[in-house]
Amino acid sequence: MEKRNSLIFISFILLVSCSKVNIENENKAMMDRLREKKESTEKLRIEKEEVLYLDECIDLALKNNTQIKLKEIESQIAKIDKNISFGNFLPKISAMYSISELDRYMSATIPAPDVTLGVLGGITLPSLPVTLTSRMVDKDFRNYALNAQLPIFVPATWFLYSAREKGENISLYTEDLTKKMIKLKVISEYYYIMALTSEKMVLEKEYDYAQKLNKNAKLALKTGSILKWQEEETELLVQQKENALKNNDRDLKIAKMNLMNDMGLDPNVEFRFVIPEETDYKLPPLEDVVYDALINSELIKINHNLVAISKDKIKIAMSSFLPQISLNAGVVGTGISYLNPQNILFGAINGFLSLFNGFKDVNEYKKAKLQSEATYLQREDVIMNTIISAVNSYNNVEKSIEDKKLADLNYSVAEKKFKQKKLEVEVGSATDTDLLKAMSELEKAESIKQKAEYKYSVSVETLKMLIEK
Repeated sequence: MEKRNSLIFISFILLVSCSKVNIENENKAMMDRLREKKESTEKLRIEKEEVLYLDECIDLALKNNTQIKLKEIESQIAKIDKNISFGNFLPKISAMYSISELDRYMSATIPAPDVTLGVLGGITLPSLPVTLTSRMVDKDFRNYALNAQLPIFVPATWFLYSAREKGENISLYTEDLTKKMIKLKVISEYYYIMALTSEKMVLEKEYDYAQKLNKNAKLALKTGSILKWQEEETELLVQQKENALKNNDRDLKIAKMNLMNDMGLDPNVEFRFVIPEETDYKLPPLEDVVYDALINSELIKINHNLVAISKDKIKIAMSSFLPQISLNAGVVGTGISYLNPQNILFGAINGFLSLFNGFKDVNEYKKAKLQSEATYLQREDVIMNTIISAVNSYNNVEKSIEDKKLADLNYSVAEKKFKQKKLEVEVGSATDTDLLKAMSELEKAESIKQKAEYKYSVSVETLKMLIEK
């Protein structure tokens, strides 16, 4: 017992040590992959001179994004599944060969008939033995068999192949949809970074403006022109702008890391991003948008195939009530010496029909019918959601166009106001504080104008994703 416990303890130690080595190896491999990613990203940074354009970001994401790679693998698996199901139509050939060796011959003892021979011609013959012994199996022998089976009438295989074929289509549509979503995500993150960068520039100028106000307030407090609480108010404004800058830096850092990760690059490597050139999009009629969204939507195509698969499942369930017929042929043989012949060719037609299996087939059929109804309802929801999404995206583009016009007008007014204040300062009818305030309003208007342009670009890309192939 003690020896047994010692063996168990040693086995446990070996198992734990092996697990520890595996974890260490996996951690080492993970660190090596991260190091390689950092090196390749640094090489790209030098090659691109630390600047990445939107089109380059999209291309990198479509090439390196892990979600896209995962969907490509799933598409390959779906294709292999279809090929596996096609194998059910082909003959199945199996072979068997075995060698047996015994330590002695095996024999059988059979009782002999109770017969005694008399005297014949003066000669007395001996009686037959009481038992007869015969060898049954050789000391060493071989068995072999070659069998081929071909399905003749097995309906389930036909419907299974049809379902697998539709499953491959679904995986391809899913891959295309994933690429669209990653592209849209990259575009949204890129413009979000642009918006945060624009906001940072405004915040920096507002921070300088607040510091100048605070400096003027301190001087005014010394001369008794203002009260203490008024100076403290400007001090609070400086702290608020400083805090806003810190929050902007945090948001900008996370936004850049998310974009770098979606491109399959090291998130810690810094790149600069350039504002894309503005392009005008000719908005098509709403009816055309809805129609194109219904025709080109990958989600609807996926659900069309899901409905078709549910019909195949019903047919598979119905095929359980039908007979299954297959053709078998082959040869079997043995190396036992006393058998003659030692190999035999055979052929057979096998039929199988399930008569009763506890209502399993009936319930499987009912389940397939209900699942088919569910897929019809799901497809209806997807169609309606696609229509709503198309209308919503269309409205977002229209709204972004209107916001963009208002932002342009607001910027134009702020620019004229700043020029007017500048002239008033020159003639002495306005103070530097008034000019700084007008400058701050102009910078805010410029930031709002840029954000409106970014929002317009993202809304257009979202609409394109819905209606284009």
